[in-house]
Amino acid sequence: MIVRRRYTFVALGLMASIACVSEAPTPTPQLPPLVEVRADRALTFGDPHDECQECHPQHVAEWEISPHAYSMRDPVFHAMVRLGQKQSQGKLGQFCVQCHSPVALAAGSTPVYQDPESGAFRQDTEMVSPLEKKGVSCDVCHSMTEVIEPLNARAVLTPDGVRRSSISNPKANTAHASEYSSLHKDGLMCGMCHAVTNPKNARIEETFTEWKESSFGRPGGRTCQDCHMPAVVGPAAKDGPDRLIHRHTFVGVDVSLLPPEEFPGYDEMRTLAARLLRQSCDVRLAMDTTTKRLGIELENLTGHSLPSGATAERQMWVELVVQDAYGRVVFETGTLDENGDLRDAEVGHSTRPGSDPQLIHYYQQMLDDPRITVATSTQPVKKVAFPWQANAADNHVIAADSTDRRSLDLSTLPPGKYSARFRLLFRTFPPYFLRELERLVQLDPAVKDRVPTVNIHEEALTFEL
Repeated sequence: MIVRRRYTFVALGLMASIACVSEAPTPTPQLPPLVEVRADRALTFGDPHDECQECHPQHVAEWEISPHAYSMRDPVFHAMVRLGQKQSQGKLGQFCVQCHSPVALAAGSTPVYQDPESGAFRQDTEMVSPLEKKGVSCDVCHSMTEVIEPLNARAVLTPDGVRRSSISNPKANTAHASEYSSLHKDGLMCGMCHAVTNPKNARIEETFTEWKESSFGRPGGRTCQDCHMPAVVGPAAKDGPDRLIHRHTFVGVDVSLLPPEEFPGYDEMRTLAARLLRQSCDVRLAMDTTTKRLGIELENLTGHSLPSGATAERQMWVELVVQDAYGRVVFETGTLDENGDLRDAEVGHSTRPGSDPQLIHYYQQMLDDPRITVATSTQPVKKVAFPWQANAADNHVIAADSTDRRSLDLSTLPPGKYSARFRLLFRTFPPYFLRELERLVQLDPAVKDRVPTVNIHEEALTFEL
């Protein structure tokens, strides 16, 4: 089945569009320059450091350490593009770039081509201009005038020199025209890139949909901006009046995996991401000494699933380590193998697959299900590792507005006194996933060592059986 999407950027009255087509790849067309002259000044997508920082130093300082600024610097993203274009024979087209660098998409800077020597399809996402390398920069959001559909970057950007925001009474200035935009107060704006369906129609990111269907997404609820752009009082621009403004760190769960000196805010963003994660879940434990089971309730406090985002790459899990009166470990689950991987049952994930039969693990499994394309197919459903390989997804997550109730069986423990440590842990990438990128497309092995494991909740227990 051919899936055709059209991603449109309306620039200064001149419509420039790129068609992303899942059949045989074609070179990205050269687009007309997105430039207009108004009041003797050329206007286009501006560089945050050249055009925004002087008047908005706080906003730029926050943005430049954010996941938005990191989106086109991420070494895992570049590795995924290399592998995705190779394995799909270029059929991914601009699918990944459209969200990671809308400016590069609009400028046609990342054509897909076939290497004449190797025959592999390539896309040089690392060989772009300094502005395009800044990912989701200021003008990407502040020139947005319409979301056609909250899916796969289907939005209209109009970089005509007017900066749009949620401020209802912007102060006139000589730097640029300003305009109130109700869109900038709406979670719909975030749906442009935080709802993603791949060319095989598999939902590989559902955060916007999860929010829209939750209590947060109902009238009077909480928007994406409420949590990820918290409001503070201060000037929107240097020397401007105090008003309600929003942080531009866009804190989520992703942090820089580059060497600390290569991207700013290394430690600060880790602190902010960990703080947000610790607010995401309410954990309640109850030991039943009669049945010898530890009851666990995990209440999702977010406006989307937990975990969410590129969920197939996330891991959230329960760790419990029980010691007897002599300090000997007599029960453990959620502990890792020598490679740092969970000991789940999947061959290839761990050096000891299936050795943790009570593992409580939250994740998404991507699938290649032949029955979706051929209803009568008798071929088995395959588990796949990468999003472009999938035509379906199997979610093992805690839905918004939900509480997951589990228990751990400790009945094999003899009578006695015990102490235990409970932790709820999270990380953005499992080591086995990054090792596969190392093997297939030479991802730097140091990247996996920079993935933080966040302790969402920790609790000490004592009990007698």
